[in-house]
This record gives sequence, C-alpha cells and structure tokens, in this order.
Amino acid sequence: MPAKFFLGSVALAVLTLASCKKDTNVGLNVQPAGDLLNAKVSDTTSLVSWSRADDPLKTGSGLLYYVLGNYWDPIFGKASASIYTQFVLPGATVNIDFDLGHVNKNLSCDSLVMTLAYITTFYGDTNTSQTVKVFQMEDDILLNVQHKSDTVVKCNPVPVGVKTFYPRPNTKTILKGNPVGTHIRVPIDRSLGQWILDQSGQTALATDANFVTFIKGFNIQSSANLTGPGKGAMIYLPMTDTLTKLTLYYHNHDTPAPGDTAQSFSFEVNGNAARFAHFDHDYSVADPLVQAELAGAAHATPSTYPNWLPAVSPGNEPIVFVSSLSGMKTKIDFPNILNWRKLGQLSVNKAELTIKVIPPLPGATPVYDPIGTVALVNLDSLGQEVILVDNIEGVDYFGGTYDAVNNQYVFHLDRYIQQVLIGKQRNLGLYLVSTSSAVSANRVVLGGANNASGYKMNLRLSYTVVH
Repeated sequence: MPAKFFLGSVALAVLTLASCKKDTNVGLNVQPAGDLLNAKVSDTTSLVSWSRADDPLKTGSGLLYYVLGNYWDPIFGKASASIYTQFVLPGATVNIDFDLGHVNKNLSCDSLVMTLAYITTFYGDTNTSQTVKVFQMEDDILLNVQHKSDTVVKCNPVPVGVKTFYPRPNTKTILKGNPVGTHIRVPIDRSLGQWILDQSGQTALATDANFVTFIKGFNIQSSANLTGPGKGAMIYLPMTDTLTKLTLYYHNHDTPAPGDTAQSFSFEVNGNAARFAHFDHDYSVADPLVQAELAGAAHATPSTYPNWLPAVSPGNEPIVFVSSLSGMKTKIDFPNILNWRKLGQLSVNKAELTIKVIPPLPGATPVYDPIGTVALVNLDSLGQEVILVDNIEGVDYFGGTYDAVNNQYVFHLDRYIQQVLIGKQRNLGLYLVSTSSAVSANRVVLGGANNASGYKMNLRLSYTVVH
C-alpha cells in the first residue's frame, strides 16, 4: 500500500489499522523454547540518518481539518497554509428563487459574509494578529480529484474579502448576544452578493454543479506580521462545520410591508464541495542545520531505480528533523545490517528503534509541541514509500506515539528486520514522517544516529542464532 495514500487521510493519520494487539516478541512465538536460553541482545547496529524535504501530499475533500495561518518557526523557518474551497447549495436545495413569482426581481444585497469555524487547538503565537484574505478562483477544482498540497489554482489577484483578527481558539464568539462556536467573519464584496441575487430563479442557482460553474470557489489565505522568529500561528478549520458558510443578507422589495425585512440565505461546504489544502515553506530563514541538511539531501534523490540506489548519501547527521504540512522527513539507513548474517540464521526476537526528542531551550516561547504520532515507511524497488510490514499490526504494536515522560518515540521493527535478514525485504532504508502532516502544523527536532550528546538514535536487537 502506498504510504502517501495510507498516511494522507485523517482516518488513518493515527494509524488505526490494527485488528488486535500482538505480542511484540515475535521471534519468541516461532522458535523452540530451549533456544530462548541462547538469546542475545545488541545495541551496536550502525545507523545513518539525515533529513530532506517531504513530498507534496494529497489534501482533498476527505480531511477532517484544514490548516490556516502563517508562522515563523525559529528552527524550521516560515510556513503558511491556505485553503481552496467551493461553497454549494445547502442540503438538498435546488432551484433557488429569492423572489418567487416575479419575473422582474427587486432584490438588493445588504452584505455578503463568509464565516469560518475553527477549533480550540492551535500552533504558535496567538498574540500575533492574522489577516485573512479571500480570493475568487478563476479556474475549476474537481470534487473527485485529489489535488496535492503544492497545487496552485488561478485566482483574481484582487481579494474579495479581508479581515484582520487575533486567533482566540478558546473564546466563544458572541453573535446577537449569544455565545456560538469560535469563528472568523470575513466581509465579502457586496457586489458579489448582488451578482448572486441577480441569478435568482435562473440556472446558475438550480444545482450545485451549476453554482460552482458560476462561482468556482475561493482561496482563503491568512498572513501574519512576522517581525521575527516565534511570531504567527496556525489554526484548524473543520470546513463542514455548520458555522462555516457564505451568507447572503438581502432585502426583497417586492414583498409588501412588513414583509420587506432583512432576509438571509447561506451556502455551505458539504460533501458536494471540492476543497483542498495548500502549503508553502520558506527555509531561507531556517536554522543553518536545517538548511545544510536540505541542501545535502537535494543531491541524493535521483528519480528511478536502480540508478538512485548507489547514490552517495548525505552525511550522518547528529540532529534530524520532521515537520508536518509536507515539510521535512528523515531518512534512516541500516548500512551494515546484513553483516548479522555472518553469525548464521537469526531469529529476531525484538528490534526496538528509539528516537530521542531534543527539547527546546529553557524559557523558549511559544512552545512548539512535538508531533503526536510519527511513522516509519518503507521504500519499494522503485523508491516509492510504502507501509512498513510492522505498521499493519497497529500503533499499539508498531509504536511511534510521542512518549512525553521519556521524551522519545519507540518503534518495533521485528518483522521488518527479520525480513531484511532473510532477503524478503531489500535493505533500502526507511523514512520517518509525520502521520498528521496534512492536518497539523506540529514539528519535532530529533537526535540523529551520529548524536554524541545523549540523544543518539539507537536500534536494540534481541536475537537467537538458530543454526
């Protein structure tokens, strides 16, 4: 199974594929009990690690949350996340007529407002203001196409809506005196609202398909005044929330008084609305270690097998990096793993990879929490990322969940190492990636295989020589 397909959707971002929890001491279940007396343990297997830019992600309509914002990470540089989305007719509504029964409509738009709900979780500094800009798309996006996170859709360069605000994820918004879910209200050019009203009773408002041909959609961006590292934030938008809508406020002057009062109609984001997330990174202001590893990795990613296999790897780095939003990932190689064959036929009882998190400097603000769950993915013969055999057993067995007590991630690679040793898997190395890369802004700084400061990446093998 391709790793990007597996990890790209929210349902699988927490790696819940397990049907049951398995004994992690795999080899112990398949060898004679007497052989357990001969089990040996080693933590001297050589590792090589370095980081590189991650690949674009598929970020289509199936995501639970869409990241919006702009921030300057003191280690990883600047990152921004925006959203392309359509708005469609609510529910099963068809054939909208705001002035039913009149051929010559007498409608006037009071205002058009885009409301965007966001949740309590955030990443970064919410004391830095964000400015949301909404641009009208000029090209189509398609519902059944999984657009990637580097896709750019042509838009009118003049925004139809602008709103500056301070993210307040934990504060309810007051609307008409009542607390409602937290959201942003972006005023949209009233002429666009009048343009919609002018289509009342016509084909443009007959179906979802007709409406998204008429109004193709919007690109929603948010930028902060990034005066230095630590500024800016990312917020998370549940795009199908009932608070997320495009609301038209209008008067129907054909309605006899007192019926000639303010009225409203809302378009929504639902299963018929195509949407996807777009991510950008600026590493020119990243930490020099990040820049150096990205520059080195650029020379070690030829495109086709077997040409890329003998390529010289970048240096074995003491510090490595993983970030979400299609940011960075880390390559881990086991260059001498096949030397274990010299001992004879081995049964791997346990293969435990420990990856230490390097904590931030004391007093650093804001606090950038580590990624909640990371994953290791395998490489097939074409250099494509695929799910690791141990991953199929589920996160309880496989690992990768952040251990805040010990400040580390631990993986069980028993099956993978066993298959490499018996020749069932090619020793092409693994990539460490964020499982929530499409829906989270978190990142993490890790000890590499060449770390000499107490954060060294380590593979601990428990094995038995069968014969």
